[in-house]
Amino acid sequence: MMIPTKQKSKKLTKEEINSFISNLNSIKDEEIIDWLKAVKEHGLDDEETSHLTLAMAKSGTILSWEGLEPTIDKHSSGGIGDKITLLFAPLVAAYGINIPKLSGRGLEISGGTIDKLESISDFNTNLSIDQMKKQIQEIGIAISSTTKDLAPADKKLYAIRDITGTVDSIPLIASSIMSKKFAGGSKNIILDVKTGSGAFLKELSESKKLAYTMVSIGKKLNKNIKALVTDMSQPLGFKIGNGLEIEEVLEVLSGKDIFDLTELVILLAIEAITLINPNPEFNLEEKLRKILLQGSALQKFKEMVKAQKGDLEKGLPKAKHIEVIKSTSSGFIGNIDAYCIGKVVHMLGAGRTKTTDSIDHSVGITLIKKAGEGVRENEPILEIHAKNKEDATKARVMLESSIKIGHNKPAKSKLIHEIVK
Repeated sequence: MMIPTKQKSKKLTKEEINSFISNLNSIKDEEIIDWLKAVKEHGLDDEETSHLTLAMAKSGTILSWEGLEPTIDKHSSGGIGDKITLLFAPLVAAYGINIPKLSGRGLEISGGTIDKLESISDFNTNLSIDQMKKQIQEIGIAISSTTKDLAPADKKLYAIRDITGTVDSIPLIASSIMSKKFAGGSKNIILDVKTGSGAFLKELSESKKLAYTMVSIGKKLNKNIKALVTDMSQPLGFKIGNGLEIEEVLEVLSGKDIFDLTELVILLAIEAITLINPNPEFNLEEKLRKILLQGSALQKFKEMVKAQKGDLEKGLPKAKHIEVIKSTSSGFIGNIDAYCIGKVVHMLGAGRTKTTDSIDHSVGITLIKKAGEGVRENEPILEIHAKNKEDATKARVMLESSIKIGHNKPAKSKLIHEIVK
């Protein structure tokens, strides 16, 4: 077939894009690569990106949650210590909004929700859609791995983008994410677009551009949608690594106030609820905080674990070797670089480089001090959770040069950069 040429002055038609996607499996990879490179060079406008999104979504199954409304779907562009989905889902479910969530695994330094849940003994992350619907009907929450039938054209394009230097094109990122969100079937979508050293997009301007593009696509495709651009210059929470993050999720759901996690999940929940009901009760924030403090969200999480055959009583995996890094001087902790922490946790075995790699759910890092906190000489700063001393030593070398201690307290990072509606 004729491949539609993307040139700076030529706009692709809906028909050209539909034909390209529907015939994707019969097109040579070399021709697809040329097309992707042209899109990266010349871009796509919002209308073209919307057509591409819908065509990729329609290449597979479009889910429906009819009879289970209101439902909400959430997406995070990923980061270090980003366990927000595992807090957000039980919180909004306890409030009374159904959340059928199809999540992915981690790749490179960014952790995946499914990997974290698989730290829980026997937890089933492979629900059928019928099983999800039944579970939503019963308890209002289900988190399962993405099905192969969801936007298969996107999977093919992504695999090619990954090896051709076209991953970082805003229209291609936006259409990839939004095709899966559209196929996911929820009318209401909340997006958490990360920015900073530990994010996929490190520049704030690029993160904002992605957020605006995805919100524009969502509106064109008749979805209720908002995006929050949030900070990922340092890790979220204190624990990074699959089992460690589940541990911290349980702490927050038990009422422990871990500032960045609590504030972000409350704000995301408020924005999600007001998507569905623009005029909620006046004390919505107070009500959500009570749901966390009084254990209703924890109960909802435990209901999900039980429904999906998980067993929290068996405990979470523990690393065989733990080492502490201590401060070499007194002062204030400077910025703890999220990218460096992510690289170390990946090296320890918590992440994968290829989708077929296995991971270690027990390893990771626990921060004892965070950026801006005072520290005395020889005081513990963080713990390395490793499978052996050799890995812990490697991690120590990588980390010691990245932790700066200064005389002046650094300015506090802004948690929320922008809300796009």
